[in-house]
Amino acid sequence: MLNALGIVYLLAGGACIAYYFLIGFYSRFGLSIQWIWLAAGAALVVAGLLTRAPVPRWLRYAWRTLLIAGLLLLAGLEGLVISGMRATAPPGMDYLMVLGANVYANGPSPALTRRIDAVAGCLDRHPDAVIIATGGQGDGEPVTEARCIRDELVKRGVDPARIRMEDKSTNTWENMAFSKALIDRDDAAVGIVTNNFHVWRSLRLARRAGLANVHGIAAEYTGPTLIHFMVREAISIAVWFLRGRL
Repeated sequence: MLNALGIVYLLAGGACIAYYFLIGFYSRFGLSIQWIWLAAGAALVVAGLLTRAPVPRWLRYAWRTLLIAGLLLLAGLEGLVISGMRATAPPGMDYLMVLGANVYANGPSPALTRRIDAVAGCLDRHPDAVIIATGGQGDGEPVTEARCIRDELVKRGVDPARIRMEDKSTNTWENMAFSKALIDRDDAAVGIVTNNFHVWRSLRLARRAGLANVHGIAAEYTGPTLIHFMVREAISIAVWFLRGRL
C-alpha cells in the first residue's frame, strides 16, 4: 500500500499528465517543449510507485534533494516572471517595439494577437512613438512576424509610415540587437510590447543589447496555456543566464 508521500507523488504526476493533454488539445500539440509536462508526470508517478520499494537510502535522499532544489529554483524564477506581468510604460515613449510571435496560416497566433492588441490600445498614450514590428519568418509561417504585425496594425488604421520593420530575427535577443539599428538615439525611450509572462526577460535582454531607457508594456495573456508559458519562460531565463545574456 502506498504511503501519504506516494499518494502525493501520484496525484501530482497525474495532474502534470492531465495538463499535458489539456494544453495539447487546446493548442493542437503545437507548443514548444510541451513534453516537459509528460516527462515530469511520468517521473512523479514512478517516484510514487517506488516509495515502498527497497530503494537505497542515498538514492531516495538524492531524489528528494534534487526535487526540492528544483522547486525552489523554479519558484525563484517564477518570481522574476511575475514581477513583469503588470508592467506599463509612462506616456510619451519615442518607440514602441512589438516583439514577434507565431504566425498561423490564417493570421497571428493568440500570443501575437494579444501583443498587437496591446500596442494598438496604447497609441493614444504615445502619440509620437514610432512602432518597430519585429520577427523573422519561422518554419510554417506564411509571412514574417514583422509583416504580420505591420499588416494587422494597418488594418486597424495605423499609418504605415509610422511603422518600421525588423524582419530577420529568430529569437528575443535578435529582436533587440537588430531593432537597435532602427532607433535613432541611444537615449530614446523604448516601450517593449510583449505578453505578460515574457516582459522581465525581454527587458533584461534589451538592456544587454544596449537599450538603456526601456520600459515593459505587458499584453495580457490568460487561458489554460498560461502556466505552461510561465514555466517555459522560467526555463528560458535559466538558459539565457547560463549563456551570459542576462
